[in-house]
Amino acid sequence: MQNNGRFQRIERHVVELFEARRQAANAAGEDFVSAPYTEERFSIRRDSLFPFVQHQVCRALVARASFQVTAPPWAPELPLSSTEFEKMIGGKSNKIALVGYYGRSLACANWGFHPSFYDHACGLMASEDTPERIRTDPELLREFPPRKLPGLDQSLCWGIYARLLDTMQQLIRVDEHWRYCGLTNDAAWVRSIIERIGRITFSQSLQDFLNHEFDR
Repeated sequence: MQNNGRFQRIERHVVELFEARRQAANAAGEDFVSAPYTEERFSIRRDSLFPFVQHQVCRALVARASFQVTAPPWAPELPLSSTEFEKMIGGKSNKIALVGYYGRSLACANWGFHPSFYDHACGLMASEDTPERIRTDPELLREFPPRKLPGLDQSLCWGIYARLLDTMQQLIRVDEHWRYCGLTNDAAWVRSIIERIGRITFSQSLQDFLNHEFDR
């Protein structure tokens, strides 16, 4: 119950901030506004997006509060925007860079289920994609013994491929349903999205899987 009460307080705070930003944008004649804390840009003309973006900001603030409880004593506040991530990652401190990578990975997970900071840091120390200055740092090697983290990708974010694959499988089901209903134009549009994501993101093995699904 305590957690629910905290989330409700955060939610009220976020709704107030969103409304203030929307009013300011309207007064200035602007169509786009940045979400508080995460600084994601979205159109104020798309009212249907507001609940979703507000909820994401609330989840980000809850993740920040949870991180304060479990983070090492030296860790700064969890970054919530891409500007903050990149500033930490590109800074001189290897320790702070780990927090930047963790924040970016959490954002990619929509501030939901994700390995702990410790597990993510150990995974970074074991990854060949981590900058050498970080993965060879003697102090970090002692604090975060290298250990492979399944699901960690080349961008050092966790679980992106699995989430994208799940999304694509859902889109494939939509494509099949619309084709069955005779909505061929809509189905072709969905298929083009799936193929575009696949070309950009996935390996040849997944491309073969998609081709097989579409040929059935």
